[in-house]
Amino acid sequence: MNSRKLADRIGNIDERLVQQAQNLPNYGARRRNRVIKRLIMCAAALVLMVCSFAAGTAVSAKENIAESTQEVVFLEEIGLTLILPEAWKDNYAVEVGEMEGGYLYTFYDNTIHGQDGEWSDMGILFWIGAYGDRAMTAEELEQANVFDGAIPYRYLFSNKNTNYILIDVTDVQWDPSDPEMEQHYFMLTESISEIRFILDNVL
Repeated sequence: MNSRKLADRIGNIDERLVQQAQNLPNYGARRRNRVIKRLIMCAAALVLMVCSFAAGTAVSAKENIAESTQEVVFLEEIGLTLILPEAWKDNYAVEVGEMEGGYLYTFYDNTIHGQDGEWSDMGILFWIGAYGDRAMTAEELEQANVFDGAIPYRYLFSNKNTNYILIDVTDVQWDPSDPEMEQHYFMLTESISEIRFILDNVL
């Protein structure tokens, strides 16, 4: 074999080596793909775990409410549930109305409100209001001048849809000459602080 043929032979060998090298699997890329797939699978598993936990918590909360012996009131228009003290059962009434910028719920002592006599329009225990269509801080709500500043209220909390306030009664809502009526009314008002609130749309 002369030098020319030898050079051609070596050239062919080199070309074949190059072609074989190009056809070799890219183990680095495969390893990276495997790592990325594992990360995606771990992230998906984590999302499923979080969603399952959240759903379980919500179901558990609803089951606890359903099993509770306390009185439960759902204010559908504003997505708010009130869990009232046991003593309130069969002793209150709720009416829904409107206020500027939202809804207003009036809670009554039903042994006074709607009964015969001059006090039948009284018996208000408190109001729950939902104001606005976006979340606001207590300071922003104060600047909005709810009720034109004429009625004091307590800021409760907000969600993404509205802001919740509780308005206390400042005038006499019972017949002062009727000790039994007064005692029943105060039995309810003194336990207002025990009321628990549950929001539908927390975020």
